[in-house]
Amino acid sequence: MVKKKFYITTPVYYTNSSPHVGSAYTTIAADVLARWHKLKSENVFFLTGTDEHGQKIQEVAEEKKIKPKEFVDKIANEFKDVFRLLNISNDNFIRTTDKQHEKEVKKILQELYRKKYIYKGYYESYYCVGCEQYLTESDLVDGKCVLHNREPELRKEEAYLFRLSKFQDRLLNLIKSGKYSILPERKRKEIVSFIESGLKDISISRRKEKVYWGIELPFDKNHTAFVWIDAFWNYITGLKIKKQFNKFWPADVQLMANDILRVHATIWPALLLATGNKLPKKLFVHGYFTVNGQKMSKSLDNVISPEYLVKEYGVDSLRYFLMRQIPFGQDGDFSEEALRERLNNELANELGNFVSRILGLSERNFKSIKKYAVDQRLSSKLNVNKISKFIDKFELHNALNEIMNFVRECNRHINQEKLWDKRDEDLEKHMYSLLESIRIISILLYSFMPETSEKINAQLKIKMGKLKDCKFGIVKKYKIKKEGILFKKIDVQNPPTGEVRLKDKLTFEDFDFRVAEIKGVKDHPNADKLYVLLLDLGKETADDVQIVSGIKEHYKKEELIGKKIILLKNLKKAVIRGVESQGMLLAVSDGKRLSLLTAPKGRNGERIFIDLREKARDVVEITDFEKLKLLSKNGKIIYNNEYLRTEEEEVKLDKKMKDGLRVN
Repeated sequence: MVKKKFYITTPVYYTNSSPHVGSAYTTIAADVLARWHKLKSENVFFLTGTDEHGQKIQEVAEEKKIKPKEFVDKIANEFKDVFRLLNISNDNFIRTTDKQHEKEVKKILQELYRKKYIYKGYYESYYCVGCEQYLTESDLVDGKCVLHNREPELRKEEAYLFRLSKFQDRLLNLIKSGKYSILPERKRKEIVSFIESGLKDISISRRKEKVYWGIELPFDKNHTAFVWIDAFWNYITGLKIKKQFNKFWPADVQLMANDILRVHATIWPALLLATGNKLPKKLFVHGYFTVNGQKMSKSLDNVISPEYLVKEYGVDSLRYFLMRQIPFGQDGDFSEEALRERLNNELANELGNFVSRILGLSERNFKSIKKYAVDQRLSSKLNVNKISKFIDKFELHNALNEIMNFVRECNRHINQEKLWDKRDEDLEKHMYSLLESIRIISILLYSFMPETSEKINAQLKIKMGKLKDCKFGIVKKYKIKKEGILFKKIDVQNPPTGEVRLKDKLTFEDFDFRVAEIKGVKDHPNADKLYVLLLDLGKETADDVQIVSGIKEHYKKEELIGKKIILLKNLKKAVIRGVESQGMLLAVSDGKRLSLLTAPKGRNGERIFIDLREKARDVVEITDFEKLKLLSKNGKIIYNNEYLRTEEEEVKLDKKMKDGLRVN
């Protein structure tokens, strides 16, 4: 039987500024849907990425006196870091500066030009730099763009135009018939009304002397492609780069915010029709995001960093809150007060307490719990089909509410049956029903809170199930190992301030560990057992970093050249036997042999991390590092039972060593 496929996309996020909680919201929603379809055993492809060309980026880079590519590289990496922090399971991260993408865009532009869908002319209209869109007078309020509260420019300039007007009737028919589905319904009606008012041909280029930061038109080197043509094609190149286009196109769901709906509902499908490609099945538009009742804005100083929220509340608490608090498709408000309330009441008190009570009772009273007939009073309270239908309709908040209602039924069952008074087989029967309930809850919550579900399953000592496993009576025997609490409550009297500060107590994240390639090795002039190593940290530093290391007895010079080792970069500089050392490499030793920590696939200068990536301290002392317990395990390195890693791989030892050796 051929598996059903599911292809979901987010917009490519514009790299004129760092990621914020708004972009996190869209991406988490896409991740929830992608994970849910994987639970249904479907073939899933989830694409996200960054939009990196255009006038705004050019202007910001010029203000900062750096090249646009250097600027977008930095912002794109910030998005990657944030998505990793949020536990996003994307299958590709597309950048519109990827060479394969640029090549494909040029190919499509040439095809459209050859088919005479693109022609040279002039375009005159109101243009908002903030939106990077031309606006009609009806789009303005008091002569200003409603999104950016600024007067647009009236522009007339030489440009190449795309014959959007040619597709007006076809688009109307496709949308009205539902073949090109736009949700929610009110947004579909809005687009139908917009198209019926008349579509005009649109500019798809800029003169290069004005906007040089863009893809050059293949048929006119004096023009660069307008950002929308470039950006839209990511949904196709993101698949083609991974050689997955034939398997997954067309997209099943494309998520976006309201401010880019019009162009996605008109220009994007018209381009697909013009090039003979199938249209996406659904566009789903979520609402606007406010913070404490105000529009999120840098000028109002209310842009919230996802890193801060994860640091203070935990990644799963944030994921849960965003999907639970705001009905998907409607406008919603974010406040930390509401987040704390959900965390303390629903996650800590209801879910966390339920899991903790049952696992504790089970572990204290039984070595193992065998299978019994499940209590029908409990199992009848769960409706998996109803939850699934809510998710299929993008009612993610209702799906979570239904799951939490079952958690409440489980807590009610504990109290009604007074399980603390029961013993032996009578208690064991109830424990089996409730452990099965916890197992099923962990599957249903996995899409929303994967880390929490994995913690639950580790304590149940079972593997994560699929949606088909959400039925009672599957596990034949439970052997529980309770470990800690799922959610730490927040003190509402002394909540976080919103300001991210370095902690007084040193943790792993305060140490700046980097991938460094050994470019040169020479003998120390004043010590027989020491080498002086020259290390390349890529763009991290213009010059090689010099360190002194006592590995001469264990490695020949030729063995070290080209090896990618791990450097503690922010270690206080020291002078060792007359030679300055600007850091320290990491290794383990059993007293006889020594093995270096390596990352062969790592980029020079890339930071080593576990999960949360905060700013390292400026300088640490060697005595600080000696307190950090980094240990060897399975030929790799762990801290707090988590493996050290780069973006591509886990940090490895370059020799086979026993477990439990300390890094020094």
